[in-house]
Amino acid sequence: MKPETADARMLLAVIEHAQNLVALADYDTGRVLHLNPAGMHLMGLTDEAAVAARWAPEFFTDVGFVQAPEMESTLLEQGQWEGRSEFRNFLTGEPIPVTLSAFVVERSPQDRPTVIACIAQDLRTAQEHEQRLHAALEAAAYRAREQHALAELSQLAVDGDLDRVLAAAADAAAALMGVNCASVARAEEPGGALRVLAYRGQPPAPETFTPGADSQPGYAAAVDETIICPDRYGEHRFSTEAMNARGLRSGVCVPIGAEPVWGVLTAHSARPREYSDREVMFLRSVTAVLTAAIRRIEAEEALRYQSLHDPLTGLPNRALVHQQIDAALDAARGSEHRVAALLIDVDEFKSLNDRLGHAVGDNALILLAEQLQSVVRPTDTVARIGGDEFLVVCPQTTSVEEAIAIATRITELQVGADSDGRDLRFTASVGVALAGPQETRETLIRRADAAMYHAKAAGSGYGLAP
Repeated sequence: MKPETADARMLLAVIEHAQNLVALADYDTGRVLHLNPAGMHLMGLTDEAAVAARWAPEFFTDVGFVQAPEMESTLLEQGQWEGRSEFRNFLTGEPIPVTLSAFVVERSPQDRPTVIACIAQDLRTAQEHEQRLHAALEAAAYRAREQHALAELSQLAVDGDLDRVLAAAADAAAALMGVNCASVARAEEPGGALRVLAYRGQPPAPETFTPGADSQPGYAAAVDETIICPDRYGEHRFSTEAMNARGLRSGVCVPIGAEPVWGVLTAHSARPREYSDREVMFLRSVTAVLTAAIRRIEAEEALRYQSLHDPLTGLPNRALVHQQIDAALDAARGSEHRVAALLIDVDEFKSLNDRLGHAVGDNALILLAEQLQSVVRPTDTVARIGGDEFLVVCPQTTSVEEAIAIATRITELQVGADSDGRDLRFTASVGVALAGPQETRETLIRRADAAMYHAKAAGSGYGLAP
């Protein structure tokens, strides 16, 4: 065919590049007028001369030729026919199942068909194309779910608390991987057991994973590598007893963080299975988001700790102890317990600093902080609120005598020698105040402060606020 117009040339270009067989044939003689390259390949015809030597009926096997009368009558009556048929390859003789569309493209003045066109799709490759398309659609859908899950997790990583972030990570791993269970476990100390902080999947949820080669998560944490186990049968790198006890056959464990490993993200299935590179990459992406979130949360916690603790002694500072007094007063209202405040001032601390230097003075304060914590009750809070001033908050105090007993132990403290063997003996004055029914933090501290100055004026010891 030699097209004479631009439209004809464009149409021919489309036909020539079509993936399916496209043929034109003379209706009366059956002579093949044109066969596109895809059709030539399908039928085993090597060139145009081979095509010109063939008749349309020769394209069909005996099975396909049975439909010829039906096809001819339908073309005459309706101008088109569609259905399944069977061609044969001229080189190999192999039958080729096809879906066939035949239609009239040119008629005589008497309205009789003169040229017909045929479009045929090889059903053998159609199924392959359909499978590839289905796989492509599944992959696209998976990528969309994956990106959505990572986007949601990344948003949580910016402003969510640790529990929510870890739970979202376990949810994403379980849902996207199609596994029976997923978890996030933390290595709280090097070489120790991993505590499970988040879990999604079949019960019961494990509380811990054993360290090192005694479990897959422990092994992943120990070697700081992604560990894939397609089937626990035949696994020799680590013990699979825990997997067996939980009815699991395969799994992936990916370390979280590095130097040292913070924890492990796990995904396990009850059946043997291969884990694809894409699935493993997704889990690694989740752990990357987790690592960023953990760093943010730990940095925020460090800043929060620094803002609420004394940098020298590590004790709660003024801001934190004020919060604790408010909480203790709220809890004591309507109960039989009272809140006691003990304000402590080190006697002649300035002269100690002047004589021995600020480094020795700092060391003395650190030793005193340790001693103070050793003589109060477990429920009490010791805070440093100034240079040489400490405040002890005693919630749930039952009597004045109980508060005085604590104050007495404080005044009897012997700090002892510093790291260079210097004796750091000194005394402290303690003001004791017990909160009344309508007491506020401000009035309670003010009363304890006044009692402390009264004790100092008397030559140290303790003073009790009225």
